Amino acid sequence: MKRNRSIGYVMLAATMLTAASCSDFSDYNEVPVDQLATGNQTLWENISQHPQLTEFAALVKRVGFDSELSKSGFYTVWAPLDGTYSAADFAGMSDSLVLQQFVKNHVAEYGHGASGLIRERIHTLNDKSYIFEGNGSYTFDRVSITDPNLPSSNGVLHLLGGQAVFYPNLYEYLMSAEDIALLHDFFKKYELTYLDQNASVKGPMVDGVQTYIDSVMVTFNSLTNSLNALIQNEDSSYTFIMPTDEAYQKMYDRVKPLHNYIESTIVQDVENFTSASGTQTKTMTTNAAYLQDSLTSRAVVRNLIYSNNDAYNQWILGNGPETDTLRSTTRTKLSNPDDILNKYMVGKPIELSNGYARLVDSLAFYPWETFNRQINVNPRFYLYGLFDGTAHGYTVEDSFIPFVFGPDANITDFRYYSIEPNGIYNKPTIIISLPDVLSTTYNFYVVFLPSAWSVFGGEERPNKLNFQLSYCGTNGKLANYIFDKAYADSLLTGGKLPTLPTSISSSTVAMRSAFENDPFKTDTVFIGRFTFPVAYSGLGDDYRPNIRITSPISTFNATQMAQYTRDVRIAAIIMKPVELEEFENNK
Repeated sequence: MKRNRSIGYVMLAATMLTAASCSDFSDYNEVPVDQLATGNQTLWENISQHPQLTEFAALVKRVGFDSELSKSGFYTVWAPLDGTYSAADFAGMSDSLVLQQFVKNHVAEYGHGASGLIRERIHTLNDKSYIFEGNGSYTFDRVSITDPNLPSSNGVLHLLGGQAVFYPNLYEYLMSAEDIALLHDFFKKYELTYLDQNASVKGPMVDGVQTYIDSVMVTFNSLTNSLNALIQNEDSSYTFIMPTDEAYQKMYDRVKPLHNYIESTIVQDVENFTSASGTQTKTMTTNAAYLQDSLTSRAVVRNLIYSNNDAYNQWILGNGPETDTLRSTTRTKLSNPDDILNKYMVGKPIELSNGYARLVDSLAFYPWETFNRQINVNPRFYLYGLFDGTAHGYTVEDSFIPFVFGPDANITDFRYYSIEPNGIYNKPTIIISLPDVLSTTYNFYVVFLPSAWSVFGGEERPNKLNFQLSYCGTNGKLANYIFDKAYADSLLTGGKLPTLPTSISSSTVAMRSAFENDPFKTDTVFIGRFTFPVAYSGLGDDYRPNIRITSPISTFNATQMAQYTRDVRIAAIIMKPVELEEFENNK
């Protein structure tokens, strides 16, 4: 990127040539004779004529940057002396890389003189950042400056006893490193380079088309932005776990079955039901293969990047005591940091300009913390419909009460629905949608609030409820699954599994299949296990499976009415992946 620059200040070179006694630094009062000549020449003339800068000058000339150093702009150049670095290393490198990684790595805009006590963070022309510091003697990127402040008509020249080491940033490394082609390819899909018209300098109109004297091109990656990981930013600091192709493919193959989509997914259109017996449906048509690949890949990369400035992660760089938790840029907490960072690392962490890359030959994420997580369904937010079937109606109380369920201590406050029939014949039907469902096996739990609590009037009777799942099969047709108490009990005890009912239209079957709760406690009741044949996550809020909750008790049966309450107070439906359950049971 070329720029034309105008200088609106007194140039450092002129300051260094003055003999006025008003300078605060006595070394400016007497300018050596050999520097008077350099002050009348351009940076390029001084570099090309210096006997110890022949290698540097050759590389500058090779990439065409000599013309820029001959212009009237103003630069500071830290030029490495011959023999202090291996110029031969650049022989096989393309001109564009030599320009970006070497020449521009030693040039900055404006004047940066070495005088007195200084400590500056210098941003070079390739957007890298180096420390320029000292007091009497000076260094640039910890490399000694052997001869500072050689003035030129268009800038300042410092002679450097070695090269400033070029470190690519994490994004540059991602785009160029070997053995991570699959990771690179997925991120590359989301890259866009565009002209920043506001930052560019306009030229004349040619044939009705705007031209630019100085075109500023910006590379933008929507994936890194959505991950909250600005790894192109030199002022940030991240740790990036980069899986080898083998590790990436292994994780991809593990995640892919969780995203089994079909071309047309059908769901109940509950929003348009006028009663609990509604039959309306709606269908989402998708490119199943594309959706599966895209969401699988996204799940693989979603938790690879960690901000080193996050309070959870500062110990990675030794800035605080080690903790037992990492937090990714997507704010996912991970409880096995040593496995993730170190157990499968290939070699040592790779130092880059804005953090570290860690190449790993296996990804050690717990599925239930990352790509196959527990789903906590709050009826307050996922209620599809309440249907009564009589003219008497019901009372709905949308309340907030603190309690704890599940292993996550952050889930301490939850909204719930308390549904109380107004008439003696009312039995509400409740339909709750299930968000973010994957094509995997879940254990289902229902969290009942204690009806005996005084806030609920001290009701001591339990609920008796049936739960029926509506889902789409791989054939693209709607199907139902009935959770059955005898079946759930056999799953818990390891006994012989009974035949599941195909319908609960019979009151006898409905009563036998229904689940009860303990009215004197917050009761988490296991209702069964189900494997979803197709995934819904990513289809949108309107395309989800649902659970229909009904009561089997007969309002004409005095015994049942005396034994059970028709009030429903459900705080949550928990869908726990079976591998999480197995992990917890083996602790």
